[in-house]
Amino acid sequence: MKLKGVILGTIALALGTVGFGITQSASATVIHGVTVGYFRATKTFKINIYGTNQKVTIPKNTVVQAEANYIPVTNQAGQTVQVQSGDINFLNLNYKLRRTWPKAHAGGTASFSATAKVHLKPIAAPVYMPVQTAIGSRETGSVLTRKMTQTWGKDPWFTITTDGYVAHFAALKKWNSRTQPKPNSSAKITKTKWTGRTEKVYYRHHVKGVPDKRVAKRGRAQYRLKLVRQKKLSSHGKGTSLVQYTHFKVGGKNYYTIYNMPN
Repeated sequence: MKLKGVILGTIALALGTVGFGITQSASATVIHGVTVGYFRATKTFKINIYGTNQKVTIPKNTVVQAEANYIPVTNQAGQTVQVQSGDINFLNLNYKLRRTWPKAHAGGTASFSATAKVHLKPIAAPVYMPVQTAIGSRETGSVLTRKMTQTWGKDPWFTITTDGYVAHFAALKKWNSRTQPKPNSSAKITKTKWTGRTEKVYYRHHVKGVPDKRVAKRGRAQYRLKLVRQKKLSSHGKGTSLVQYTHFKVGGKNYYTIYNMPN
């Protein structure tokens, strides 16, 4: 299956050497030898845009989704040591952080990190993230679409960012993996409630394109967005091309976020 226009990872990711300093904890999950989860920046650092030598800044205390693993590397003394490698997902960072970043040079993508030494500490999933368990990839829960195969050139989508915003993105006129899309509407989450598989997030004003509902006339929680995670996964493709998605009902409509990609 060829999903060229899919936002969430049709590109094969070459994991660069990254000093994450990760320790195994309840907040991180190891899947096929790769540690997946949420992390907080312990200091402000710079990291390359994936596939380029262009650097962008990740401020201290920024929460990101990432994946990492350990690979054997021979050092100058001829010794084999374990070096941590991995990638940060830029796609679900708030646009207020990304708007000052440069556009990636040809061959790069502003959706993922590149080789750099970084300073990240694993943390529990923020309460507002729709998928609380890291279960398949660093993109899990970051982008919700009406279709299981999301094409930027045709389809709108929305995300709950790792720093707590609901952001909606209108359909783009053409596909461009080097574009950092600007949301057409967004709002800061002010309150989150969970009941079983149902999540309700609240914010001050309507997010255009998102099926939220006005529940108060004033205050910081005037609008509510309700997400109901379905029990069963949905799938697209067959065999080694099978991709699974977590299925949500949002405003009574079907939405999907990637669960895992083929091994």
